[in-house]
Amino acid sequence: MSTGQSIMEAGEAMAGEYNAVIKSCAIGIAAPAIAFGLSTQALATVVYLNQCNPGDIMKGAGAWIALAEKNLEAVEALQAEVDKVNDGNWSGDDAEAFKAASADVKAQLTQLAVNAYLVGAQLLAFAVMLTVFWLFLTAATAIMVVYFGAYAAALAGVVSSVGAPAIMASANVTAAALLATAKSFEATLISISTGCAAITGAMSIFTFAFQKAKGNQVSPLDIAGAGLTNMIEGLLVYGLNAATMTSGGRHATGALQSGWALASHLTQAASTAFPTYKGEDEGWEAGYDGGGPLLGAPDSLLNWLWEDNAPESMKNPEDLDWS
Repeated sequence: MSTGQSIMEAGEAMAGEYNAVIKSCAIGIAAPAIAFGLSTQALATVVYLNQCNPGDIMKGAGAWIALAEKNLEAVEALQAEVDKVNDGNWSGDDAEAFKAASADVKAQLTQLAVNAYLVGAQLLAFAVMLTVFWLFLTAATAIMVVYFGAYAAALAGVVSSVGAPAIMASANVTAAALLATAKSFEATLISISTGCAAITGAMSIFTFAFQKAKGNQVSPLDIAGAGLTNMIEGLLVYGLNAATMTSGGRHATGALQSGWALASHLTQAASTAFPTYKGEDEGWEAGYDGGGPLLGAPDSLLNWLWEDNAPESMKNPEDLDWS
């Protein structure tokens, strides 16, 4: 089994576990966010807005690395055919033209392999960093859930209820410290991902130019169409999701604002497992296999209106085809 295939299978195996942990955190943090102060709400927002699954990213990394390996295998196979050509079995202008064309094809395949390895390595590194981030967010959520349990237990007792404000105060201090660390994580991830995006963009432009120069009349839409679709969909869903946040706790004071905060956190918790339309081949999925921002409505509409009807060049392939 190739390295890329092994990474893909590892990502596939991990994705389900990550999904359950990530969505459990979104559910678990909702009650503390509603009960406690602004720092806890801001910490919950970090959990809600960082629902990226490291397993899925690892699968993508494996696919890119597998693509690089396939290209290098093709280079070796082509070179084996070129090595068979000699003056005894084929000579003249046609033989020389074959060798020149083969050299161009080998250059194309090698350059694509280098580019694919670069993208795969970046995605793999990012998946590892995101895993570390989610280990922290999982621990932070568990801490806030413990605080909420103690707070609820204190409120339930006639005598112990006087201690509830002290528990809330302690919870908010802890949440503020956890939030600072989470923001530091986020800043690092954003910095690294921005750098990776810049490198990938530059390499993509170089790849198109190089392939054209070597005679490969590649269509940018065929190669980048699905990625462009994913980027637009991701930004749209992220924007809609962010619009429901209690950003920095600014919606947390006053009757109307408190009602908005309550609805926001309850919606975020319910959205993790709400039925979502996955496409004509998969139908509706509920539980941790479904879910999505705003009760899955944006994802469902995009899958129904776009993914079911978009040109193949603008959609993600269902299966990898190495032919």
